[in-house]
Amino acid sequence: MRKLLLSTAIASATLVASNAIAQTTVSGNLDISYKMVGSNTTAATTNSFNGFGKEAQINIQNKGKLNNGMDYAAGFSLEDDGNQGTTLFNENTYINIISGNTTLHVGSDHIQNSDRTLATFVGLIAEDLTNSTGTGLAADIFLPAVGADPAQAYGVGIIQAIPNIGTFSALYVPSNTAGGVGGDDVAHDSADESAYEIGFVGSLGVKGLSAHAFMNKADRSDAAASINDVKGLNYGLSYNMGAITVGYNYKKTEFTTAPSTTANTGETKQNEYGLAYALSPNLTVAANYTKADPSSTLVDAKSKSLAVGYNLGAIALTAQAARLENYTGVANVDADVLYLRASTKF
Repeated sequence: MRKLLLSTAIASATLVASNAIAQTTVSGNLDISYKMVGSNTTAATTNSFNGFGKEAQINIQNKGKLNNGMDYAAGFSLEDDGNQGTTLFNENTYINIISGNTTLHVGSDHIQNSDRTLATFVGLIAEDLTNSTGTGLAADIFLPAVGADPAQAYGVGIIQAIPNIGTFSALYVPSNTAGGVGGDDVAHDSADESAYEIGFVGSLGVKGLSAHAFMNKADRSDAAASINDVKGLNYGLSYNMGAITVGYNYKKTEFTTAPSTTANTGETKQNEYGLAYALSPNLTVAANYTKADPSSTLVDAKSKSLAVGYNLGAIALTAQAARLENYTGVANVDADVLYLRASTKF
């Protein structure tokens, strides 16, 4: 018992000493929105849906020096999206050990990843426009992230920054289950197999240019021999010319089963185009066109949107109107969307 108490005291003293050269910060954001969707989908019990939504997040982060001279960073976030039905602690959880431009990453939802686009500058991406809760709206076939999207699972990665060029990353997760972990001494049992993702984010040394490229793959589940590997590809470019910014993004997902007429399976390719114009330092208007092309007998889905963003300093306002055609992959299933949002950070 004395040996245990002594070791505990030494560990406590070490933590206190480390905290003396560490910096802890608390930040957060709050979005309150209103969305109205008018749809002619036959799956809907009514054709019009509207209401308020909310997303709140608190970030707790710590950074400092290790006793070997290396840097470290660690943190986690608490997120509450409306009526949160799952744990609050599955966001932005990580421990990073940093040596110069190289970072060893362990965690979930923190490393740079394929859940991004360079073609939507203001407002929601196409996949989020018809998101709904407790309604009869059918699911759309637009791609959010691509393929396996392993960054939402717990894993280990390496991040290498190259000054003036960008940042390369590689991530491996032993079980591709989003947030699917138990306690720190519990082995995780899941039918999901391992996955990996490699990527790049940067300017390539060109002023005004933003670029990214990601590819990922998840092994098929042993629980279903007929299911294939899931693969994803995402690359995009945007270029800023003063008040004008243009962007293009390409996404591709190879799904888990053969093409079907009843579900978005097989392969989907998605092209996204964006244009933004800054009318003033605080006022921006933007347009987006997205087309999802499934390889199955589903028809192409299209999204056209116009958005306005206004920066009030502490509060940012967004208004977006969109027209979606064949958004479920079924011909003539269309929707009109109005989205309003007030956002603040602290």
